[in-house]
Amino acid sequence: MNTQEVDYSAVFDILEDIFGDYKNHNDYRYQVSFDCPVCSHEIKGLDKGDGKGNLEINYKYGVYKCWVCAETHNTHGSIYKLIKKFGNPKQLKKYLLLKPEDDEEIAARTYKPVKLPKEFVPFKDASMGLKMTPQYKQAHNYIKKRNITDLMLQIYNIGFCYSGPYESRIIIPSYDENRRLTYFIARSYLQKTKRKYMNPEAQKETIIFNEHLINWDKPVFLVEGAFDHIVLPNSIPLLGKKMYDKLFNEIYVKSKNFIIIVLDPDAVEDAKKIRNKLEGGRLMNKILLNYMPKDHDVSSFNQTYGNENLKKWLITKSVKLTD
Repeated sequence: MNTQEVDYSAVFDILEDIFGDYKNHNDYRYQVSFDCPVCSHEIKGLDKGDGKGNLEINYKYGVYKCWVCAETHNTHGSIYKLIKKFGNPKQLKKYLLLKPEDDEEIAARTYKPVKLPKEFVPFKDASMGLKMTPQYKQAHNYIKKRNITDLMLQIYNIGFCYSGPYESRIIIPSYDENRRLTYFIARSYLQKTKRKYMNPEAQKETIIFNEHLINWDKPVFLVEGAFDHIVLPNSIPLLGKKMYDKLFNEIYVKSKNFIIIVLDPDAVEDAKKIRNKLEGGRLMNKILLNYMPKDHDVSSFNQTYGNENLKKWLITKSVKLTD
């Protein structure tokens, strides 16, 4: 949603018109709870609902979730779909005048297929002949210096390019939940280079990096870069210091555990902005921050102290963020 143009009070009025009396309303965070039209009405056969308010809606970011039947009855997703299913044509039309398109429809239309460079070779598939070349040895030495294991290379399908436009670059692919390639990071492994990163033309705001590897039942770590992501299981790289709406929606709908923000030491204020965006409703006490030691990000900490010490640090040093 465009936060400058949408009349959120009008969106709230539509929701109240459809679902009746709300149970909780945080107008500061644009969150409201209603009795779920599925599990508290249809399943239980109650005209007025059960009064528990399990249907939680964030009408600023356009997402909803029932905390009881989200998985069993697919009651989660975009407000557009919610109004389309339970509202009438007049209510849907009114909503579309406020917000002309469903976020998922926009993403689908703007999606541009991404292809890995034709010269890309995964480390796990490199032939013996290729392993004898200077290009392979240089690329592999760079990986080893960053304390990236063979298992990590295999899990994330990491490789390199020995020639072509991405020559002398480590390639880290990203796949969505259907294992469709959505993006890749191309990082030079040469000491002297004018351009460290050279990535494909794609909209980062529509990408959740390696979505197919996320286990939402466990704590999820938000990190800055792809190399941080590689060394920290169940992490999502922001590819920067900002969290886009696509990722917010996924966290809001799917998260069942803590969200731990692990940005670089110079990004405390950015971490607070992410906290403010996430916190609310049932996520209120689920947001933690980990202050990395000075001069270290996740990747460099792993490189210096090892992966087990990195995990210990994250377990013992993650705290609830306060202003």
